Amino acid sequence: MSAKIRSLAVRGFRAYGGTEQVLSLPGDIAVVWGPNSKGKTSLGEAFEFLLTGCISRRELMASSQDEFADALRNAHLAGGRDVYVAASIIAPDGTQHEIKRVLTADYAKRQDCASRLEIDGAIAQEADLASLGIALSQPPLQAPVLAQHTLSHIFSVKPTDRATYFKALFEVTDLDDLRNEVASLAGELAEPDDAPLAKFDRCLEHRLLKPLLSGIQRKMPDEAGITNKLDECVKALLEDAGSPVPDTPDERHTALAGLLADMRSKSFPVRGFERAALAGWNAPGAPAWGQLRNYATEKTKVDERTRQLSALFVEALKLPGMDELAETVECPLCGTENTLTPARLQLIKQHVENTKEFQKAEREAKAVIAQLVTSANNLADGAAAAQPSFLKAAAGQRRKEGFTVARLRDLLGDEAEAVVEPWLATLRPVARLSAALRRRSAALHEQLQAIAADVGGATIKTEVIETEFDALSEQRTSFAAALDTYDTAASNLRAALNAALDEQSDTAGWQDLLDLASGPAGLLSLLIERRARATVTKELETALKQIDSAKEKVLEEKFSDYSGAIQAWWERLRPDEHTFFSAVQPRKGAKRTIDFKAGLSTTADRETAKLRDVIAIFSQSQLHCLGLALFLARAEHEGAGFVVLDDPVLSSDEDYRVHFNSTVLTELLALPMQVIVLTQDHDTWEELETRYRHAGISTAQLYIDSPAEGTIIENTSDALIAKLNRAKSLARGGHPDSRKECGIQLRDAGERFCKEMLVNELTVKNA
Repeated sequence: MSAKIRSLAVRGFRAYGGTEQVLSLPGDIAVVWGPNSKGKTSLGEAFEFLLTGCISRRELMASSQDEFADALRNAHLAGGRDVYVAASIIAPDGTQHEIKRVLTADYAKRQDCASRLEIDGAIAQEADLASLGIALSQPPLQAPVLAQHTLSHIFSVKPTDRATYFKALFEVTDLDDLRNEVASLAGELAEPDDAPLAKFDRCLEHRLLKPLLSGIQRKMPDEAGITNKLDECVKALLEDAGSPVPDTPDERHTALAGLLADMRSKSFPVRGFERAALAGWNAPGAPAWGQLRNYATEKTKVDERTRQLSALFVEALKLPGMDELAETVECPLCGTENTLTPARLQLIKQHVENTKEFQKAEREAKAVIAQLVTSANNLADGAAAAQPSFLKAAAGQRRKEGFTVARLRDLLGDEAEAVVEPWLATLRPVARLSAALRRRSAALHEQLQAIAADVGGATIKTEVIETEFDALSEQRTSFAAALDTYDTAASNLRAALNAALDEQSDTAGWQDLLDLASGPAGLLSLLIERRARATVTKELETALKQIDSAKEKVLEEKFSDYSGAIQAWWERLRPDEHTFFSAVQPRKGAKRTIDFKAGLSTTADRETAKLRDVIAIFSQSQLHCLGLALFLARAEHEGAGFVVLDDPVLSSDEDYRVHFNSTVLTELLALPMQVIVLTQDHDTWEELETRYRHAGISTAQLYIDSPAEGTIIENTSDALIAKLNRAKSLARGGHPDSRKECGIQLRDAGERFCKEMLVNELTVKNA
């Protein structure tokens, strides 16, 4: 069961003015007649706007969408008045509901329209319509509303849009979504750019290493196994080079590294790039500076002579027997007899006690100065050691050894510009900052050594020393950053240089092997992951093929069923023709192309029919009927509760109008499906009113008295009123033929009136 519409109210929408117009739809069939330009198409679009919030004609017909700017709000509607379309519907469960769509912003040159959907007075979304039994289809033909501009849409769209339409129609987009999700996993399974794997692959290209390593990929060893296999490779290279093979793996690896360096050095002194890591160093902290300042303070509390003697007195008190002296003895310091008395010893002890804090401060100051001397020296040594080795040699020595930029460029050829220039650019700051750091730290070291030689006699300027160490700390930070930048550029240069040197010395792959041998566990983990990725990738490819195969089968079945439904509606519209609709189906060998096929037959049984594309074979009339058949098949497939058909049969197709009016409408009502027919053909209106009177058909007419008031909907099943309304419409035309037709309609209306009077009189008398 699906929803049925029982009334539609329109105000201010397109041809409809400020007075609300209501179309009554009490039964399952209704026919609305309106001459051209009297609001019939606007009525069909009102249904569409109510359900979707837009009109498809903007997308399907406009060469530029700004042509529909301000197209929904009636041009003559007073400002401030709401534009809306509302409907009363009966849901599948028999409950009645009110749906209303209010226009909040019309189409503009660069924006879509905006609206507010209400269900029973509450704000709602399009998805909420499904709970009332109203299902929308694939855009842009979402609503079950057929108009002239939608009949040929599916024949003229791009192949991808046509494929999307049918996939949504057949509800196989879930399969597409599943396939896309599965296919997206391939990106996650892509092999990462791991350097060890790249090195392993390069080793596989070496003539000696390939036979030894290829077995690893076929049968994955454990960590001990891969370690042994890499060591076998090292031994094979040493033996091939005629070099002695040491007894232990570590010795063999060291031997191969040395041999590789020697062979590279024959072409270029590569050891010149080597450098030690910058040694760790921390600037002296606040405690050190506090101790120096405390020493300076304590120093001012003791006179110079006392400072000089205090150390001597301390040593004297350490002599044996000093604590127990009870009589005058020889002075242990100067050797004079009878000079050191208990009283004088007590005086010395008092003197030492008075200078105790100074002595402590002096000891601490000496220790701090010693630490500062070491710190400055370590910084200078560390800065020198962290330089690349070639910087430690004089320019002449470098040229003699062949460590020159010209030689680098010659070896690297076309690659030189990409790696040599960045290396030079980072080398200059390293050389400059290293020299500055070493000069400053050496100068400070010399200054601190002089202070350390005579702490008591030296003048210690703590603030100056602290400022110097802060400056050194900043210089070291800059130097460390410069080294980091340099290392990146130097690494790129060395990689390119080593490749060139290995090419010359036939040592390609050696360095890669040494790197892998230093971390076999990491290589094993990556190889296991690679195999797992390869396995899952194959499974993924198989799954995608299975999904594609399943989707193809599902589509074939659904296309076959849908083709049968279209054929059924086609035959009801155009029975027993020799040129007929045959099938809609995916083109073989193409994933995004859907073909409509027509049959050309010379016999009634159609057994020898030739198949061609409908676009090339069908006339406009046939395409029109095929579009109608497609629409009806879709409505049947989706279980639409109602359809709105705007001039479903061309006015020139009189031969097929009878089939629509009888067979097609009868079948639609039998589904059951509510049918609302909008037509400009008065004869169709009259015929349907007569033919389906038993089915409770409701009729209405559209006319315009004043453009400012807009279209008027007059609900009537009274033939007399219908004739008078038609005459009224014709009377507004200024052409003589219109006036002539108006006279005919008035005469018919008069005859109808007289007949009804006679029938009423006879009815009363017989009563």
